[in-house]
Amino acid sequence: MLRALIRKEWIHNLMELRFVVCAALCVFLAAVSVWVLREDLSVKRADFGNNRSTYRQQAEEYGSYRQLERQGVRVDRPPQSFQVLFYGVEKTLDRTAVVSTEFLPGFEGDLSGNPTVLLFPVADLLFVVAVVLSLLAFFISYDAVSGERESGTLKQVMSYPVPRDLIILAKWLGGYFSLALPFLVALALGALLISLSSDIPFTGSDWQAFVISGAVSLLLLAVMFSIGLFVSVRSRSSTTAILTLLATWVILALIIPNAGPYVAEVVAPVPSIGEVEREIASRTKAISDEYANLWRGGRGRMRNMTPAQRTEFRRQMMEAREELQTRVNEANSEIVEGFEKRLRWQTDVARTLTRLSPVAAYVYANTDIGETGVRHEERLINSLRQYQHQLGQWVREQQETSGGGGGWGSEDEEYTIDDMPEYEYRSEDVGMRLAQRSVDVLLLVIFAVLFFMAAFLSFLRTDVT
Repeated sequence: MLRALIRKEWIHNLMELRFVVCAALCVFLAAVSVWVLREDLSVKRADFGNNRSTYRQQAEEYGSYRQLERQGVRVDRPPQSFQVLFYGVEKTLDRTAVVSTEFLPGFEGDLSGNPTVLLFPVADLLFVVAVVLSLLAFFISYDAVSGERESGTLKQVMSYPVPRDLIILAKWLGGYFSLALPFLVALALGALLISLSSDIPFTGSDWQAFVISGAVSLLLLAVMFSIGLFVSVRSRSSTTAILTLLATWVILALIIPNAGPYVAEVVAPVPSIGEVEREIASRTKAISDEYANLWRGGRGRMRNMTPAQRTEFRRQMMEAREELQTRVNEANSEIVEGFEKRLRWQTDVARTLTRLSPVAAYVYANTDIGETGVRHEERLINSLRQYQHQLGQWVREQQETSGGGGGWGSEDEEYTIDDMPEYEYRSEDVGMRLAQRSVDVLLLVIFAVLFFMAAFLSFLRTDVT
C-alpha cells in the first residue's frame, strides 16, 4: 500500500506543468553554470601558469638577494577546481600577493579584472540548489495536503482504511523523490561536463568531495520539502500555504544569511583598515625615531673617528638597522594578528547567527567541502605566511653563502634563484574538511528530522478533512 501511495504522489508531481517547467529550468541552469565556470577556470589556470613564469623572471632581474628580500616575489591565488560547482570566495578579484620579508603578505585586487562580476550573484550549482530548488520544494509541497483538503481528494482517500501515518509518509517520500530527480540529473550533467574537460584536474579527492557535497545538497532539499509539507498540513487553504512559504523562503534564503554579518559587526566590532594602518604607522614611527636619534648622534662623532672606528660604527648602525626592521616587523605582525583574531571572532559570530537558516548552513558546508569557502581563505593566507618564512630563510642562506650581499643598489655576482622555493598550496584532506563542517551537516539533519516530525505529528493529530 505504501508503494502505491508513493507512486501516486510521484506521478502526480511529475505530470504537473509547474514541476516540469521548474525542473527543466534547474537542469538547464546547472548545465550552463558548469559550462561557463569550466571555461572561466580554464582561463584562470592558464593565467596562473603564465603569471608564475613572469613573476619568476622578475625575481631573476633583481640582481641581488637584498633587493629580492625587500621587493619580494609575486604569487597568484591558485585556482580551485571546485569553483565549477561552488564559486564561493573565488568570485573575489583579489588574486595577487607580494611575499617579502618586510610585510605580512595578503592578496590584493586585480586591476585587470572585470568589476561587474561582483554586481550579480553567480548562478553556480550552489545557487541552483539554495535558491531555485529550495523554492521548487515549496512549490511542490505547498498544496500536498492543503490542496487536497480543498478539493476533497484527501477526504476520499481517508474514507478508505488507510492509516494516516502511511498517507503522510507517502506524501513526503513521493514529493521528495520527485524533487531530488532534477537535482540528480543536474548533478550527473555536471559530472559529465567535468570529466570531459581536460582543463579541470579533478582528482580522487575532488570526486569524493563531489559525492559528499551532493549528499549535503539532498539534505537541504529534504529540509525545505519538510518545511513546505509542515506548512501545508497546518494551513486551511493552499493560498495561505504558498504565501506563508514564500515569506519563509525570503527569510531563510535572503534575510537571515545577509543580515547575519551586519548584526555580527555590531555584536563583535572590528577596527577599520584605516585604523589598523594608522596604528601600524604610529608604532613604526616610534621605533624608527629611536634609530634616527642614534644615527644623528653618531654622525656628529664621525668627524673625530679614525677610519677603523668609522667602519665599526657603520657596522653597528647596520646591525641597528637590521634590529629596527625586525622590531618593525614584529610590531606589524602583532597589530595585524590582533586584527585578524577579532575578525575571526566576528566571522564566527556571523556564522552562528546565520546558521538559524538551513540555507546558510548548507552554503558553509559545501563551500568548505569544495575548498571555496571561508576556511579555504584562511588556509590560503596561512600558506602565504609559511612561504614568507620559507623564502626569508632561503634568502638568508644565500646571503651567507655569497658573503652577505651588497646594499640596495648593488648586485651580487653569484645571484641566482635556480633553487628558490616556489609557492605551493596543498589541499586539505576531504575527511578533515567534512569534520570541520560536521556542525553544519548535523544541523541540516536535525532541521530535516524536526520539520518532518512536525508535519507527521500534525497530520496525525489535526483534523485534516
